[in-house]
This record gives sequence, structure tokens and C-alpha cells, in this order.
Amino acid sequence: MTKQRVPGTWSAAVTQIAEHLGVRRAAHAARVGDRTIYKWSDPDMATTPTLAQAAALDRAYVAAGGPSMPLLECYGRMVDPAAADLAACSQALVVEIAGVAKEAGEAVSFSLAASQPDADRAAMLRAMRETHEAAQAVGSLSRRLSSIFRRGAELRPSTRGTL
Repeated sequence: MTKQRVPGTWSAAVTQIAEHLGVRRAAHAARVGDRTIYKWSDPDMATTPTLAQAAALDRAYVAAGGPSMPLLECYGRMVDPAAADLAACSQALVVEIAGVAKEAGEAVSFSLAASQPDADRAAMLRAMRETHEAAQAVGSLSRRLSSIFRRGAELRPSTRGTL
């Protein structure tokens, strides 16, 4: 009896390619032995092709008339939620930065007012409150940046600066 493979999984993608190309051609494309193709197509095995091997299998599949790139699609489905999480983090980061800019601007404005010779106690208290809010906003921004860094966002070219 043939094992059931969940569509969109690595094993299903390799099976699709191997059925179209034949195991021997698929193995040749990935530069592995036939047995490795069988292992990759087995849903009970934890082995998968490397990115280079997956790309080679997808290219061979398309070159042989395959209508898609099954391993690329599998990879895309796998990383899409992570990409969405990083995009959400980036959007939240923009909101945090805007909050810091607003609070810092207010802190500077009210501190300048409190520095005037005719400033009263209320002006000083307002400046202190605004600087406290600015400090909280900077702390929140710092935590957001740390969170994004821990998730690996620093590895994305769009979030990494050049020195």
C-alpha cells in the first residue's frame, strides 16, 4: 500500500517530481543516489533536500514539462507565515518610531517652555511628565528592536544597514 502524503509537504513535492522524472533522473538532477530520493519522498523520514538540491530538482522538473516548482512552492508556504510575522514586526516598529518622535518632540517643547524665566511649577511638572513619556516610548522601541533582532530580522538585507 502506498503511503499517503500531505499535499504541500516536502515528501509530496519530491514524490511529484520523482513520478514525473523517474527516480533515476531525479537522483541525477539532485546529484544523489536513488535511495535518497526514496527517503526524501517518504513522509515518515525526517530528511529533506538542501536548498541547492531542491532548486536542481525543481529546475529538472520544469525542464521536463512540469507545470510548477513543487519544492519552491513548499518552501514558500513554509516561510510565508514567518515573513508575515516579520512584516508585522516592521509595521509595529514604524509605529514605535513615530511614537518616540512624537513623545520626544513634546518633551523638548515642554522642556523649552519650562526653561523660560517666567515658567511656573506646572510648566516644570508638564515637562517632567513629557520626558517620562518619551523615556517610556524609547524603552518600548528598544524592546521592539530587540524582539526583531532575536527573530533573525537582522539577516534580511532590507533591515540591515551598511557600515
